Amino acid sequence: MNSRFFPIVIALLISAIGVVAEPDLNLPDDGNGVTIINASLIDGTGSPARRTSITVQNQKIVGIGVPPLSGSQILDVKGMTVLPGLIDSHVHFQAVPGAVHRKDDASTRRELMYHHLRAHVANGVTTVLDAAIASSSLRELRDYLAKGGVGPRVMALGPTFHNPEGYMDGEALSDYWAPRWRASGTSGDVDALYREYSDIEDLVGVKVAATYGFGGPLDIYETHSPEMLAVIRQRARDHGRPIYVHVNDNRGVDIALELGARALTHLVPDDATEERLEHLLQANMHVIPTLYTVEHFVVRYQPNLLDAPMVRLTVPAVERATARDPHVWDEYVKKFTLIAAPYLPEWYAGWWGNVYFTESRVRSLVENLQEKLKMHHNAGVPIAMGTDSGGWPHMPNLFHGPTAVREMELMVEAGMTPVEVLRSATVIPAHMMGIEHLVGTIEMGKRADLIVVRGNPLEDISALREIEWVMKDGEIRRSAEWMAD
Repeated sequence: MNSRFFPIVIALLISAIGVVAEPDLNLPDDGNGVTIINASLIDGTGSPARRTSITVQNQKIVGIGVPPLSGSQILDVKGMTVLPGLIDSHVHFQAVPGAVHRKDDASTRRELMYHHLRAHVANGVTTVLDAAIASSSLRELRDYLAKGGVGPRVMALGPTFHNPEGYMDGEALSDYWAPRWRASGTSGDVDALYREYSDIEDLVGVKVAATYGFGGPLDIYETHSPEMLAVIRQRARDHGRPIYVHVNDNRGVDIALELGARALTHLVPDDATEERLEHLLQANMHVIPTLYTVEHFVVRYQPNLLDAPMVRLTVPAVERATARDPHVWDEYVKKFTLIAAPYLPEWYAGWWGNVYFTESRVRSLVENLQEKLKMHHNAGVPIAMGTDSGGWPHMPNLFHGPTAVREMELMVEAGMTPVEVLRSATVIPAHMMGIEHLVGTIEMGKRADLIVVRGNPLEDISALREIEWVMKDGEIRRSAEWMAD
């Protein structure tokens, strides 16, 4: 057939067998399938963007650039950009932003967690990695999703190992993280934690806290002994789960190298030597930068950021109100200072925190991390986008959902190109977690997770703020409709 007649044939087929969706029509996969036409497709494989169609049936991608299935529903996206659903490689569903300041009860935290699940999808994040979660909370979350609750695909790290009196035993998590898990001071503790998670699916690794403190003059935590680290490494090999390591400085990075870790769950502010970068590269160790964990302090000085459309749409009103409260910021900065330097008098911690965490200082700290990110990226170290959403319950505005796009903007500001950042939020974390056969690219046979945006994120990553549609497992809705529960 002459190629110039092919579009005419497709149009005739569509008019004969399909129904073109109205702008506000939800398109669930009813068994006959859904076909998106006139898509400017960025499939994530490295191929250039192209105008084509994508056909979905039974939650999977079954056709690209082929005529729609008989009876399938048709969605004409009119040349908008279609790309894979985003992957956030570092979230914490147990952590509700600002819960400490509001003194949320367990029921409130649970309802906000369900809201956060929807918020991720509404912002185009269709897969997440919960980087530390109690087994009981993970079971509850999975049960909610299995019964039809709206949310992303939730992969998880479990168990998480911390030394007695170490980082995760401390005030950073608080009682509002509840429930907590046991410390791993002995090999028996390690084995007991594995048994605790033994019946849970989609565990893609374990986590180790290798954290001495937060950059102060004194160490405030002790990490595992070399003997315990050897036990943890061997058990991880026995169970076939890669190790992810929580780090704050280069000492933690060196522990991660000794453990043969898959990833660092934060980017450290320390300078990296060429030798250390080469070791990371040889180990194929991923870095999850979490730049927004520093930049979030800026909202204290620019509360208008809380009025961004996707923040207003997807962040609970009670959390936005908490993040606007100047008294909350005073208490948070004081608490943060005391967590980092518990030896300070409380009155001094409050004063010093306000003097230190000025807007200009915060921006300087972010720029330092961005320099480190560029250094790692230029060395070839694989970068996986992660936000640390939730973080500590003391944090007023480490929001679930919209933080992902801001994290990606910060990565572009650091010197990565938009296409490199998109890879860091799709195919790279999919490979890191070993789920590249399911998600990360738009290819035949993969899960039908994709987003439709009005602009071109290859030219401007902020186009991801203009989401038109999100498809999760073949069901496509507008962001507001995903939030409607």
